[in-house]
Amino acid sequence: MHIPGVHIEFLSPYSPDLNPIEEVFSKIKHFLCCHHEYYSATTDDGILYDMYEIADIITPDDAHGYFVHAGYF
Repeated sequence: MHIPGVHIEFLSPYSPDLNPIEEVFSKIKHFLCCHHEYYSATTDDGILYDMYEIADIITPDDAHGYFVHAGYF
């Protein structure tokens, strides 16, 4: 099937360079390494709160940049 303006590009089965979530994980891991003393003391239901808190470090500008870097925009 040929669709005008559409180009199919085959990629390797997994390419971390083209996966924006890898950059998100990298930023979160770096943040946790810098603040491990605070977050390692959390137990039980507090872990869920910490996950929500940590997710806030990814800004909309960060997300946009990750997609641009991966070549989606």
